[in-house]
Amino acid sequence: MKYSTRLVIIFKNMVIKIPLSRRGYLQGLNEKTIWDKYNNVTSLAELKWMFMGVVCQKKYDTELLVIPNRVVKRIKAKVPEFDFDNCDLHNAKNWGVEDKKYILLDYGINKHIASLY
Repeated sequence: MKYSTRLVIIFKNMVIKIPLSRRGYLQGLNEKTIWDKYNNVTSLAELKWMFMGVVCQKKYDTELLVIPNRVVKRIKAKVPEFDFDNCDLHNAKNWGVEDKKYILLDYGINKHIASLY
């Protein structure tokens, strides 16, 4: 279990993200928006459902120490909403891996939500 703006409950095959603040709620809504728009374009954690800001995603291996700059640059190029200075895509805790492929786990951020921190 982890928390910040959302309580993240980790199960064997899925994670549930429950908003603890307005920012957490907005992150849940934004994850749904980003998933709907870009899930066939880049490597995002599979969104199973979202209801009232609560998100359920597939669980991935999260034993990463560092994210290569090329991976961050690639996803910023494919998802324009992530191309801003205060974006925390370099944080390895926001990424997982599956079949040697980097998967972005926490994609609820955008420029507006980042400005609320």
